[in-house]
Amino acid sequence: MLAGLPLPAAAQPVEDATTVRLAGWAGFQFTTPVSTSTGTISVDAAPSYGAAFNLAFGPEVDLQLLWTLSPTHAHFVSSVGTATTGSNHLNISYFQAGLTKSIRCGDFECFGDFTLGAVLLSPGAVVLSSGERLNVQDTWRAAFTFGAGIRFFLVQQLAVVLQARLLVPVYITGGGFYAGSGGAVLVVGAGVPCVEGAFSAGLVLAL
Repeated sequence: MLAGLPLPAAAQPVEDATTVRLAGWAGFQFTTPVSTSTGTISVDAAPSYGAAFNLAFGPEVDLQLLWTLSPTHAHFVSSVGTATTGSNHLNISYFQAGLTKSIRCGDFECFGDFTLGAVLLSPGAVVLSSGERLNVQDTWRAAFTFGAGIRFFLVQQLAVVLQARLLVPVYITGGGFYAGSGGAVLVVGAGVPCVEGAFSAGLVLAL
């Protein structure tokens, strides 16, 4: 009797064929003041730009390569009586790699990510209030970021993205390795000179 009845087809999992995403955006970036032993460095809020390459390697999980740039100006105010500086050009560039976790709900997709990497600080010539010009070298520092946002898909392969991100440079002050009968430990001294926040909007292309 059952042999003549049509049987429902076994449910097949729906797989997202998208494996690569390219994203670009523009926004605005803010930086907290940096305190030093001789004064305070303030960094102007400024436009920021970024791009990301995402490669899917698990359900709703991507490997992400991230780059951001914020061309801004910095000001140093001395606390020891020496001359302060005027407005000095400064490029802040982040180069990062990390993971992105996404949750899709219809045409919307919420996501969060964490990345590790480096930040490049590229200052122009520092001009003191006296008119003296000082040449300053580029500086690399370790850095990490946290990001979160939402994507709205206009079509299957194109989305508008709105996102916010915290960018945190880190400086290493020293370290040591200690070993004994009870085991071994690696100790690293580090600090966070400032925290940056960025808000942006852009486009995502799924391939």
